[in-house]
Amino acid sequence: MDCYNDAFENGAKMRQNFAEQLEQMITNKADDFAVSKLFKDEKAAYAASLFEQFAKTHPKGFLVHHSRAIEEFITFFYRFVLRGAFGDFVPPVSALPIVFVALGSFGREQCAPSSDVDLMIVYKETAGYNLKPLIERVLYLAWDAGFHLGHRVHEVSDLEEASKTDITIKTAMLEGRFFYGSKLLWVEIETALRNIRHNDQQAYVAQKIDEYRARRAKKPITMEPDIKEGAGSLRDANALFWIANALYGVSSTKDLVGREIRDDDYRVFHQALETLFRVRCALHLLCKKKVDTLLLQYQREVALFLGYNDTKMRKAERFLLKKVLNALGVMDRHCAYYIAKLTRQKMLDNVINCGFESDIISSEKSLKELLQIALNAPLNNSFDISFIMALYRAKIPRQSKTIKEIIWQFFYRSDCHKFFEALAKADRLEALIEPLKHITDLAQFDGYHTRPADEHSILTLALINTLGGVQKELFDAFDAKEQALLRLVALLHDCGKGGNHNHCETGAKRFREFAISLGLDDQLIETGMHLIRAHTMMSTVARSEDIYSDKTVFAFASKIGSRNSLTMLYLLTICDMSAVANGIYTHFTADVLRELYYRSINALEKDEQLSEAASRIRKEKQLTVFEGFTALNPHLQKQILSIDSTLFFLKFKPQEIITLALRVKDTKRVSFHFDQTPSFTIDVISKEPFNLGWLLGKLAWLDLGAMDIFKLFDGAKFFRMYFRKTPDEPLEELSALITDSLNMTRTMSYKKPLIKKKEITVDCDHSPTYAKMYLNVPDQQGLMAFVIDLFDRRGIDIAAAKIATVKNRAQNLFLIEKSGGFCNEKDAIINELTRS
Repeated sequence: MDCYNDAFENGAKMRQNFAEQLEQMITNKADDFAVSKLFKDEKAAYAASLFEQFAKTHPKGFLVHHSRAIEEFITFFYRFVLRGAFGDFVPPVSALPIVFVALGSFGREQCAPSSDVDLMIVYKETAGYNLKPLIERVLYLAWDAGFHLGHRVHEVSDLEEASKTDITIKTAMLEGRFFYGSKLLWVEIETALRNIRHNDQQAYVAQKIDEYRARRAKKPITMEPDIKEGAGSLRDANALFWIANALYGVSSTKDLVGREIRDDDYRVFHQALETLFRVRCALHLLCKKKVDTLLLQYQREVALFLGYNDTKMRKAERFLLKKVLNALGVMDRHCAYYIAKLTRQKMLDNVINCGFESDIISSEKSLKELLQIALNAPLNNSFDISFIMALYRAKIPRQSKTIKEIIWQFFYRSDCHKFFEALAKADRLEALIEPLKHITDLAQFDGYHTRPADEHSILTLALINTLGGVQKELFDAFDAKEQALLRLVALLHDCGKGGNHNHCETGAKRFREFAISLGLDDQLIETGMHLIRAHTMMSTVARSEDIYSDKTVFAFASKIGSRNSLTMLYLLTICDMSAVANGIYTHFTADVLRELYYRSINALEKDEQLSEAASRIRKEKQLTVFEGFTALNPHLQKQILSIDSTLFFLKFKPQEIITLALRVKDTKRVSFHFDQTPSFTIDVISKEPFNLGWLLGKLAWLDLGAMDIFKLFDGAKFFRMYFRKTPDEPLEELSALITDSLNMTRTMSYKKPLIKKKEITVDCDHSPTYAKMYLNVPDQQGLMAFVIDLFDRRGIDIAAAKIATVKNRAQNLFLIEKSGGFCNEKDAIINELTRS
């Protein structure tokens, strides 16, 4: 105990002063209230000293120091009671048949600052002493002083019978530790405790294992871990000790090192235990109460208190939680293994025993041998704790091509997630799957994920392997290599996390390096990289964009590129979202993703529009990094990118788009611009209904050569008309005509152009929102005025148009909104266009 002797001596000096004050009060026959206040003040002073004590003592030393300080307080209470009862004639402590026994964490000398103090007082009824009032007086003093004292009081002859009433009582008695009282009576108590330990050993151990399993199932390891009661917690270490105590009679788990427990295993176990002790004590000190769950709200304060610091890549609390999760994993594995070893019981019913003895591993195999055993095992077997421990102990060879080949073969198995779960429990996942080293035990503080990144990734893989219904049919349609690839992507989809960069792009690069080492061909690698880059895209589009918009669907589909990739992404997205947390992948989410998937499948069959959508994406990227665009306010940027027409982005350069957007912003009703070089052009922006057919009729003599029509934003339409002739009259007259075009009641007579039915093509299945009409007719004066006037009269809304003349033929493309009833009236419209 040299490591904390100095701290203990300092505390002893402080309590020596207290003892002198207490003796003085007894001499002066102070009343109970004054004495109680002295105890309270001393306890408060001691509590205030714990922060300093914690800072200069290692965790186990701090716990021992605290446990011994509590012993001293209880000893003071007892001595005070004896002085009150016997005055100057107090008998020797050993002469009074009373023993104080520390139980629970107090008994193990692991008492944290706000832990309950479990105490058993054992006495032997003796003529001449009235013991019960003395014992009651000690307890009342402790309670008055503010100690959370849980107690049991037994006559020595009743101990064995009391132990049979409840397994918790028996457990407490088995770890009982003498700290004050009659040593003669303690000899009798030890004899009783030995008898209790030998009573129904098998039944006791079986009950302890049932408790262990039930508790761990109820409280698995999470990003808000229960340090005391959860899986891998301090209670796992307690369970191991209780079983070791019952079977071997040891007073500490350490007593089995060199006999049943390997020295190297115990060192790792002890380090993990120290980490959990340290975090639990910090929680108690900072919260000033008994808090054993490392909740998100406490993690930063605890991390900073324990000396963790922020870096550019990670916050202090992430470093803390990684350390805690790793410690819990060690406890989880080592305790399970040694409980199985000590009890000679398997922890699972359907296991791979790896060719070892049925009770426990008696020899070690190489990593290659272990992997081969697992790879050749029947489907849906579990991996027992002996196999997991063998993986943990196996040496990892450097860059072994054979090992890589075996690893890749696991992805062809429909139960491969079980093997990777075993690797994770063995702390070998990041050693064999290198990209995962960045996310092992990585907490995700995003208010979305409830699991560490590596656990989330394995669960995503598990869900890929358990798809059902239509989704399974889609998965089964892939060949074996494609299925293996999707499983690999599911495991590695988040491997880019752990920094401040784009985790999708980083993950794709890490995937590539690992896939090359596995020997995958270039096509598989490219597909896998593409999926990882896009793995958040489908859920984002489904959640935040209008999936019934052609623009949205075609833009999304163009980024994915192929039906196979789209189907893989669809299945990956379902499993990824399902693995995040309960309530993320709902019936509503499933419906939206399914709708987006099938709409995107249809979009992929429309090569022309898909190509346009891909081109638009490239144009948008150019625009968003253009200096003039980044200088605009965010709202105007968003309005520009919301323009439906792909043709608009393909036609105009970034500066032209920005100029037009600013004109739209400044336009109240209508604005226009004339340009006479190299040919006469009129640009019109109108935020009101615009009588374009009438205007074109009025300007027919200028001989329209080409025209563009685009819907922009804020209800504005943009018209650009290219004429073959230049006007002779003043532009003021043209300006008046444009202003008059806001009057939708104006009409005029047209010379009807000659249009044949075979020169008109209508596609009402062009997209869910738009129909397409294409005219390829001889160029004729007044052609567009006639067509536009017809549309205006029928209330047909043109979303975009491209009017051009090539070799004296007008080649006119119109995208028409279906909501105006165009498709219902298409036959009548065609008849009116072609009627001579």
